[in-house]
Amino acid sequence: APPMPSAPPSARPVPRTGGAGAGAGAGAQQQGQSRRWIEINGTRHQISRPTLVLGRSTDADVRIDDPGVSRRHCEIRVGTPPTVQDLGSTNGIVVDGQHTTRATLRDGSRIVVGSTTIVYRQAEG
Repeated sequence: APPMPSAPPSARPVPRTGGAGAGAGAGAQQQGQSRRWIEINGTRHQISRPTLVLGRSTDADVRIDDPGVSRRHCEIRVGTPPTVQDLGSTNGIVVDGQHTTRATLRDGSRIVVGSTTIVYRQAEG
């Protein structure tokens, strides 16, 4: 018979990254080990570069097909801390309910551009 798991499935911690094989807290103390992505209308877009431009233009890194979104609307920067910066858009950005031109992002931050909501996500590992 296969060995029994050390804890029943309901009591076992579930890694938020979805990665397999990482021990508890593995990499959590190391800088630069975070995975970052945004979710727009249920679609996940990985952030793999230092900056990510969002907008209506086909030149934007992530294209948002929304008439209330400027061609180059805003930019996410993955520094410490990660930030979102308005790029002089017509309608601006709202981050976690606050109308702003620049804001610090945390896991779960909600960025509204036009009528589109973008959720910023980050996870260790």
